[in-house]
Amino acid sequence: MAELAKATSTEPTGEPGRRSVLLDEQWCIGPKMHGGYLLAVLAQAALDEIADGDPGAAGGPAHDVPEAVTGTFLRAPDPGPGVLHVDVLRRGRGATQVRVRLDQDDRPCVEAALVLGAAAAPDPREGDVSPAPIALPPFDECERRPVETPDGRGGLPLMEVVDTRLEPVSLGFLAGRPTGEGRLSGWAELDTREAWSPVGLLVALDVLPPASFDLGLSGWSPTMSLTAHVHAVPVPGPLRVTQWVDHLAGERMHESCRAWDASGRMVGQATQLAAVRR
Repeated sequence: MAELAKATSTEPTGEPGRRSVLLDEQWCIGPKMHGGYLLAVLAQAALDEIADGDPGAAGGPAHDVPEAVTGTFLRAPDPGPGVLHVDVLRRGRGATQVRVRLDQDDRPCVEAALVLGAAAAPDPREGDVSPAPIALPPFDECERRPVETPDGRGGLPLMEVVDTRLEPVSLGFLAGRPTGEGRLSGWAELDTREAWSPVGLLVALDVLPPASFDLGLSGWSPTMSLTAHVHAVPVPGPLRVTQWVDHLAGERMHESCRAWDASGRMVGQATQLAAVRR
């Protein structure tokens, strides 16, 4: 399922607050499901549950954007069927709070708390204050990340569905010459060229390799907790994404990420706690 909307779709089970999902193997890093994709699935389950209920119960605009999502990763699910438990905690005029848990084989895998809000217009809001977009070489001048890793550690199926292109200065780690800054930057666009949705931003905010690669640490960094904030609906086109290490000590790393759409507006940001495999 190359289309993100299909790959994150959920279905009601007939039991209130329970939905089913088919986790698609295309959205994996190696053999494991991508963390941003899993958050997108949980966010879509929350939106689907609200839509299947009474979206106008609280009055006001529909809350169809995951403005804030904090996910805790308990164990890695496998591609295949999963069950989602959706608990609507509060419906208000300005926001709806929801808790969602993904189970597989009766074992909890990912749990998330979400704040759903109304969509912001693509045009900048009056008084919008945010960092300027990062400078990058043109999209077509950046090389697309390969599906196979050069060190033989396994494939990256996600790169077939998300066209991810690191800027040349961020590629030094591949040749054993990281910059030492602990920052990676580049472009991200869905391979189908469908526009990024607010739910899709949860994928984009976790799509770059671990920024620790730019510090010379080549071990993978599984996400333990990921918090993403979605600011606005992106305009069509590739996203500029940058990710950097805020703090690294022992076996833990804190990373931050920002994303801007084709208009230059910052549309999302994220922080995550990850394990460091040295």
